[in-house]
Amino acid sequence: MKSLKLGTILSAILVMAGCSNLPMYAPSQDVNKSNDIAVLTDYELKDGFITIQAVGYGCTFFNSFKVEKADHQDNSLEVVRTKPDNCGMKPRNVSLQYSFKHLGLDMDKNIQVINPVNMGASEPLVKN
Repeated sequence: MKSLKLGTILSAILVMAGCSNLPMYAPSQDVNKSNDIAVLTDYELKDGFITIQAVGYGCTFFNSFKVEKADHQDNSLEVVRTKPDNCGMKPRNVSLQYSFKHLGLDMDKNIQVINPVNMGASEPLVKN
């Protein structure tokens, strides 16, 4: 009976060890590591909102990004990833919408997004 309990406990430990937070895929396309500016797969500016698309690995949510005013004179925005997605699930495009009403941008001028856009990033590269 003791060996059955010990075997069950050891099996549970091995299963939990296999479910770690280490990514299965390398999120190399998600964030420019030098300054945390997110690499987007696409974006749209419409009706006072910015809709961004980025690659997620299962843990990318609304609060994973922060939309900031990059330059008031250029009327530009940057999207910064605030929380890395290391869940390790199959990569997928995630679409998130933010209001830029409170960013202090001039709605009568063109609004620029300074983030790099990699439209082919829906299947990110996996480092070998």
